[in-house]
Amino acid sequence: MQEKFTNNGEIQIQYLIVNHSPDKIPLIIIPGAMVSAEDFYNDVIDHLSFYCIIISVRGLGKSSAPLNGYSKAHLIADVEAVVVEEELKEFYILGHSFGASIASAYSLKYSQKVKGLILADYPPGYPEYSSEWAQMIRKNNPSVSENLVNGLLNESIHEMFTEALAKCGFNILILKGGNEDSLLKIGFVNKIIKKLPNSSLKIIDNCGHEMFIEKPKEVLKEIKYFIGA
Repeated sequence: MQEKFTNNGEIQIQYLIVNHSPDKIPLIIIPGAMVSAEDFYNDVIDHLSFYCIIISVRGLGKSSAPLNGYSKAHLIADVEAVVVEEELKEFYILGHSFGASIASAYSLKYSQKVKGLILADYPPGYPEYSSEWAQMIRKNNPSVSENLVNGLLNESIHEMFTEALAKCGFNILILKGGNEDSLLKIGFVNKIIKKLPNSSLKIIDNCGHEMFIEKPKEVLKEIKYFIGA
């Protein structure tokens, strides 16, 4: 594993390169809203066998945590800064939880670079965060950056990307936890699948939303198959 940094304007972005293979197409991974690249890597380290790049978007890990600048456009630009730094021409991209929102939005803007999109237990859309969400995050994650929480609370705007993604040429894999605490309910997922002819669904048994903690081996096996690693 190699830790690297790049800049998006004045913002420093931390990312990890794992199993670097210049002759392979990498998978970019965007963890959930309160999960750094290092946290994610530590959860899957024993089962991660393919070339991937894990990003800490602003406010997480060793990336900068500015006072503001947490809109969809800013977070997309953080990912693109890494793509440009690594001179990537094509790649797969995965997002878990809120990371799936960023991955979806990025894939729409830079669809010509994306070989495939993986949405891990989150729909293809962008949330609008509430004050109740912010209170819960502060309670459960006392060390979280206040700038990050306030930024997402003040700058997030709800959008759904289903129709736009249906027009893209790449395939989409939706991963859903089989337990009740999955954020994707099966009826909702089935509606999404019908609207996305380029998508497929894989349910990971005996886990919920935190699938990379609960069933990392099984989840990574499905991801590896999808990206052909």
